[in-house]
Amino acid sequence: MASAAHGTETITTGDLYPPYVDKSLPENGLMVPIIKKIFDKTENYYDNEIIYQPWVRGYEQTKQGIHLGTFPYVWDKERDKDFYYSEAVFDIGSYLFVRDEVEEEEWSVELLKQKNWTRICRPNGYSVEELREPLLSLMDFTVYSPSDLPDCFRLLEKGRMDIIPIEKLTGEYTLFSHVGGLKVKVFKNSVFKAGLYFIVSKQRKDAKQIIQQFNDALKAAKESGEFDLWIKDFYDRLAVERQ
Repeated sequence: MASAAHGTETITTGDLYPPYVDKSLPENGLMVPIIKKIFDKTENYYDNEIIYQPWVRGYEQTKQGIHLGTFPYVWDKERDKDFYYSEAVFDIGSYLFVRDEVEEEEWSVELLKQKNWTRICRPNGYSVEELREPLLSLMDFTVYSPSDLPDCFRLLEKGRMDIIPIEKLTGEYTLFSHVGGLKVKVFKNSVFKAGLYFIVSKQRKDAKQIIQQFNDALKAAKESGEFDLWIKDFYDRLAVERQ
């Protein structure tokens, strides 16, 4: 391992975004140990401590340059003004979760209009911009933002929300781990594809260097096959814990 060229810095993230970040999962989620391992492999080796905060607070503090960076975030136009993005650590797909009361397997604009599903639940701190073109531009929606994703699912089952657009694995893990037993359905066709990124504030003078070294280490780990082994290790540990 290269010697530390920087003092210990903090990286912030949140909770309840399974399987990527969730304190109920091994090592607090799939992406947490991967971020640390990537930084362990950077050329100048950034010694870091990952801290857990409410999403909005961690995001704002990172934007001010207080933290080395934050994750996992998707790209949107507003964030791009303040942050540099790494290469995608994971590629994800967003799907629509609805109440289990329809026979259709795929969503369409016609179905949404027929059902008069106009209330979208998007937890506080989650991007809304990314939904603009694939969904919000199709008809008149109202976006509600409770504190976390489990609250969205509870409101959905009670009939107070109509749609939850969320990464498929995240939605399924949330239902399994935090709000089991709800009668919810997910449509087979996705709303959009996106990436999950590590982001660094443009206010930091070393921001571009951090991103470049992160990208180099990420690329090397993926090309060597080590990245896939990290994922396998997480799911192996998860399987053992749930036996």
